Amino acid sequence: MEAAASPEAPATPVRPGRRQLLLGAGHLAGLWAITFAQPLLDLLGQNPDFFVARGNSVGDILILAFGMVIVPPLIMLAIEWIALKISDRVYMGVHFFFVAAIATFLFFQFQKNTGLPTFLIVVIGVGLGVLFAYALFRSTFLKNLMDILIAAPIVVLVMFVFFSNANKLIFPESDKVELASNPNADTPVVLVIFDELGTNGLMTNTKTVDAQRYPNFAKLEKTSTWYKDQSTTAFFTPRAVPGILTGENPSYDTLPTSAEQPNSIFNQLGKDYKFHVMEPVTQICPDSLCPEEEAGTRQLRRLRALASDLKYVEGRLVLPPGIADTLPDVGTNFEGFGGSGSADEGFSSAKQAQFVKGRGGASEPAEYEAFIKSIPETDKGFTMMHLHLPHQPWKYDVKGEQYNTAKSIEQLSKSTGPWLVDDNGVATSQARMYTQTGYADTLVGEIRKNLVQKGLWDKAMVIVTADHGVSFEGDGVPQRQADDRAMGDVANPPLFIKYPGQKKGVVSTKPSKTIDIVPTIAQTLGLNLNYEPEGVPLQGPVPERPVEVTDIEGNVYSVSVQEMVKQRDAGIARSNERIGTGPIYTLGPAPQLLGLKAPPVASGAAEKATLDSEEMFADYVPGKDLIPMFITGTTDGVPEGTLIAVGVNGRIRGTAKTFAFEGADHFGALVDPASLKAGANTIALYEVNGRKLTPLGGN
Repeated sequence: MEAAASPEAPATPVRPGRRQLLLGAGHLAGLWAITFAQPLLDLLGQNPDFFVARGNSVGDILILAFGMVIVPPLIMLAIEWIALKISDRVYMGVHFFFVAAIATFLFFQFQKNTGLPTFLIVVIGVGLGVLFAYALFRSTFLKNLMDILIAAPIVVLVMFVFFSNANKLIFPESDKVELASNPNADTPVVLVIFDELGTNGLMTNTKTVDAQRYPNFAKLEKTSTWYKDQSTTAFFTPRAVPGILTGENPSYDTLPTSAEQPNSIFNQLGKDYKFHVMEPVTQICPDSLCPEEEAGTRQLRRLRALASDLKYVEGRLVLPPGIADTLPDVGTNFEGFGGSGSADEGFSSAKQAQFVKGRGGASEPAEYEAFIKSIPETDKGFTMMHLHLPHQPWKYDVKGEQYNTAKSIEQLSKSTGPWLVDDNGVATSQARMYTQTGYADTLVGEIRKNLVQKGLWDKAMVIVTADHGVSFEGDGVPQRQADDRAMGDVANPPLFIKYPGQKKGVVSTKPSKTIDIVPTIAQTLGLNLNYEPEGVPLQGPVPERPVEVTDIEGNVYSVSVQEMVKQRDAGIARSNERIGTGPIYTLGPAPQLLGLKAPPVASGAAEKATLDSEEMFADYVPGKDLIPMFITGTTDGVPEGTLIAVGVNGRIRGTAKTFAFEGADHFGALVDPASLKAGANTIALYEVNGRKLTPLGGN
């Protein structure tokens, strides 16, 4: 007799196994690729100059690309594997969270241009992200779509490596250098390229360099040939600097590398001259002539810096606009987006000279000064230095000492686009830029002093120029873009050439261009160039040429030289009206008030002005802390455009006008650092009516 069959046991749920784990990881990898990796790599692929300016190697670029696409999904896979070991429920919860979180950022991007409030974008994004994750768990159709998305990481990598503009860096053409032979050339050459410096920024009238503000530029003017109507070919440094170094104006999409621009002053002098080169943004000097020392040990530092900066770029790409706008600006410079961290928190400043011989990458005063001191003491020396001055960020006084920043008004323009404030706000930035130009002037003096001490000044050919200028016109005119209205500011960088043996100054109105510098060097040294540059030597007749500036998309903006000069002169007059014509530390709308006794501010009175970072004035330690010389704050209850006087330790030391920015009325005035003392400093703020000073607040 057969035993009675036992009742059927309930089916045991199938646990997620290796296949489910890997399939889920593939879904996450695909979702990650289209949400985070693709937007960033697409942007970088369109702008390979970013890598060139930072000196990133092919290895750096590939590590970034593969790391961005592969590493985060692998980390998520490891976490999910651990979760699965704990329990099915934990695994499912972790996977649901990852899907919802990544999808949320994807939905943020879909809403970027909707104009919705940030709060609503966040709510909608989170809601859709959670809904997407729920649907993925429930819908077979959506799972099948996600199976297709597993290929996304491969597609993103292939597009970046093989089909983006970064392909030119990953698979560069040979940069085999054809060296010219010029054994008879024995004139030392010093080429100094400033950044974002316009001719009108050196002047307070239309005839001469302002000797009060810039004594070393003025001294150079008196002992060199000043090509006053000089024009650049581009407003963008990676396009403008190569023209100076090659004498050619290549297509807008040509990378600033020796592989793409092999003919330059470097291969003309490389066989016979000793090089001393600081080329931080471009790579026109071939590696064989300008080797970078300690390349292996520097890669880790480069990658760390890359990761540090790209988190801000990624944030601006994927976060809602209201949150993204709180991140540091990433459109003005190529690196250092987040700053040092100590600049605003501890007010401490430590100069660390990390200059490396060869190509160089200096961006700090100690590095500039070390480079100048090591100019080779030889008749066959070629020194080329591109200084990131007086380019933003504006943070140095005339001695190169760093002062405090004010995050609330640090970025008053939309990257290279229009100013976001009125004339009073623009004037605040203009005064800071002119102060930093004062440090550029100090370095011009140091270069001259060094060459004199080494017995090279008289026989050397010394060239001081800039890649392009910057516009403070305001009223919708971009600060640093090709624009017909800004040619007098942006397209007219200075050019001073001290020819060998020259002792008296000459002002030339020849319509010179940056591409004329290499032919001019060649004629001075008697070089036999092994290529035909577009520029012409300035020693001879110069053809009439319009001022033409190309933007990053290849559009050409053109005006006559006469129109450029007219705009330049108008910019000088505008500056004089805004901030006066006096020395650096008098810049402001009411310099006549400086030095007056500052009336006492009654304690306990209702304050209509509030200082930013008031604590930095409480215990200032010179040499350790950033100089608290940028006095900023907000006002309440006084009209926009009110004239503010700043008292420091009992005397008026600065003036400014209030301006509206991001929902508040701000002011900012630079004061002479000599007016500050060690320890506590008393800051008082006043509303100015004629010569009457009405206290508004202070510390």
